[in-house]
Amino acid sequence: MLSIGNLLLRWASELGGGHVSDLRAGVLRTARSRGIPVREGADGRWLRDVSALGHLDVDWRRGLWSAAPPVLTRVPFSDGSAVIAGRRTAAFDGLVDAAADDWAAFLWAENETAEGDIPVPDTLYLQYDAAEGLPLDAERLGCRYVPCAAIQMFSLLPELSAGPRAAPPGPGNTHTVERYHPESGGYGPAESYNEDGLYRWRSADWVRLVQVRRGSEFLSTEHEYGVYLEHERAGTSVMRWKAEGGTGRQRIGRLAVDWGAPLPPLHARAAVLCTGLQPRFHKLARTVCYDNLPLTAAEQLAKSLHQKLEIQKPTVGSGEAER
Repeated sequence: MLSIGNLLLRWASELGGGHVSDLRAGVLRTARSRGIPVREGADGRWLRDVSALGHLDVDWRRGLWSAAPPVLTRVPFSDGSAVIAGRRTAAFDGLVDAAADDWAAFLWAENETAEGDIPVPDTLYLQYDAAEGLPLDAERLGCRYVPCAAIQMFSLLPELSAGPRAAPPGPGNTHTVERYHPESGGYGPAESYNEDGLYRWRSADWVRLVQVRRGSEFLSTEHEYGVYLEHERAGTSVMRWKAEGGTGRQRIGRLAVDWGAPLPPLHARAAVLCTGLQPRFHKLARTVCYDNLPLTAAEQLAKSLHQKLEIQKPTVGSGEAER
């Protein structure tokens, strides 16, 4: 029997695409019908997490989503592991089952779920001996083969910038205006919106709008990009990279990002595909941690978001409390 995370991905894969609002409603309804106690916004976080895992493509601005085509891609700096991302229809799962009985060695890895969130799908790996055989393996599974999607994506990350000019809050919804505070990583009521900053409010049809103010102009943006625009304006850094301690792995490490500064969708996908797994959440440090990132990749990611990456020395023999 499919787990709730795999079941939701199967359902979305069979649908193929549609409106974000409809998918969020369906995900939330299914989770509640299974007795999962969900926190506010769990449906939106599920979509963002599943998008970062490479299964769904979401256009938040237009309110549309689609199931991503299946892709087989190597996990960077791993020993014979390739991850399968993209839609998982019943027909695709049938191919996987048949391949497991005949020629393939698969590994399913469960992703962690925070309390009050909706479980995401398990990660599916194909174990291989020689990378030269992966294109044929992908063809037999009905996938497109990409040698190493994560490393390719880091070189293609968009540069941080605000969008076009936009209208300020209207007279009827100024009471909904909130301002983002970089020091706390969250929004709070705004006494006014006359200063430079990141603001959000409800439009006349109750859609959430996010914009930055620069001088006399409001500029359109999305929450994640707006957060980094604010950290750039404030001159604050929210990213740290620490090398692994193993021999020969000094250029590979963990990227830690502060809570309240979520990576934009493409950046998150590039970081997640370095392992194929959900990032790890550290309650005490209040960080989101992405493993198996090369230093050069972390530097590319930070540069694209106008962040100064802090390089930390590895701590030998230390343990960290995780969620």
